[in-house]
Amino acid sequence: MNIKNNNKIVFKKIINTFGIGFDKAKIFFERIGINQRNNPLFIKKKKFNDLNKLIKKNLTDKKLKKELQEIKLFSQKIKTYKSIRNKLKYPSRGQRTHTNAKTKRKI
Repeated sequence: MNIKNNNKIVFKKIINTFGIGFDKAKIFFERIGINQRNNPLFIKKKKFNDLNKLIKKNLTDKKLKKELQEIKLFSQKIKTYKSIRNKLKYPSRGQRTHTNAKTKRKI
């Protein structure tokens, strides 16, 4: 992810990246030493480069989606309980099916 030095708030842009939430973005900013409420115009290029390096080290966007897809396919291949329940459109985390989960069971 390449962050440009413009008037948009960088913190919100990073949160919108798939795989980085509010807490993770906050940790990134604290590690580098950037105040999340600062105007991006006052943040130096070195700090932006450090932030980009830190984001690239973590799985985000396409890489993370691909990794999650591989995990899902692997669990279907070895026929785990969770993947079988998902295939049958039943709740897979131990919820009731007699009175609850009507929306999950609908076709």
